[in-house]
Amino acid sequence: MSSDYLSSNSSTNITPNDQYNVYGYTPLKAPNLAALIVFAIAWAAHTGLAVFYQQIWFGVCLFIAAGLETAGYVGRFLSSSDPTILNDFLVQIICLTLGPAFFMAGTYYLLAEIVVIWGIENSRFKPWTYSKVFISLDLVSIVLQALGGGMAATALVQNKNVNTGTHIMVAGLAFQVLATSIFMLCWLDFYWTRRNRRALRLSSSVPDYQENDMSGASETSNVDGPEKFAHIRNAKKTKLFLFALGVSIIFVFVRSVYRVAELSLGWTGYLMTQEGYFLVLDCLMVAIAIWIMVAFYPGYFLGKIRISAEQTIAKSSSASGQEEEFKQGV
Repeated sequence: MSSDYLSSNSSTNITPNDQYNVYGYTPLKAPNLAALIVFAIAWAAHTGLAVFYQQIWFGVCLFIAAGLETAGYVGRFLSSSDPTILNDFLVQIICLTLGPAFFMAGTYYLLAEIVVIWGIENSRFKPWTYSKVFISLDLVSIVLQALGGGMAATALVQNKNVNTGTHIMVAGLAFQVLATSIFMLCWLDFYWTRRNRRALRLSSSVPDYQENDMSGASETSNVDGPEKFAHIRNAKKTKLFLFALGVSIIFVFVRSVYRVAELSLGWTGYLMTQEGYFLVLDCLMVAIAIWIMVAFYPGYFLGKIRISAEQTIAKSSSASGQEEEFKQGV
């Protein structure tokens, strides 16, 4: 074991016989077994829900996220018996670092569906733009975290300095925090834009295209959104779903901020060598987020929406509406 890795560790949990303990403590058996069971059940639940509701992108992302979390806690549970086994440590650190990134990749797709349901005309960008941009940012984050984790793991196995890999992992996590922050701002921007436009329409008593003419613009010019999704928008359960989704994202965001702080202090830093912080700020945060999305599965609340088709409909309807306005003007 590299002296650079262990020299600064002053944890009282380490004895001379534990000099190869890369955790800085011995993981507790009961909490990690409980986490393993919780995530394994969530993994099975997300698999079944994805198949039942035919949620391809969201379903696959949550399947991977829950699967990585399950694998990570297998590693931690095994380490509770012998924390000096390096492979178990590497499994948990890599899997538990990457899991939440796939969770966010799934939620990034949902914003596009929400924009379609509540009206593309209320958004600054097309629905697919949100998904493509934020999923791309998430992939960058995943690549950085995987690359950094791989480099750190290799250095650890070869008894070399792990700083380079660690710094890349921190960069990946920090990038994820930044992307999530921008995502939340875009979500709020869409909400306030739609709310303000609707308030302006109601206060000015200006009728929608739907009331003025029978052109193809009727469905997409309504600031409330397409009429065929009105039953989704008006359902009380939908508002509950949106609140639950927002809460789950905040939990993952808190976890990501914690991991940035944890790794920034180094592998032998205070946060890294105190399991209590990890169990609350990582394990509990991610578990709540993943189980929220089991209870509030988007397939049940939003259905299956073909985003590309809806963008095409909105574009053609807008063009039809503009052509009709031109004819009336002439």
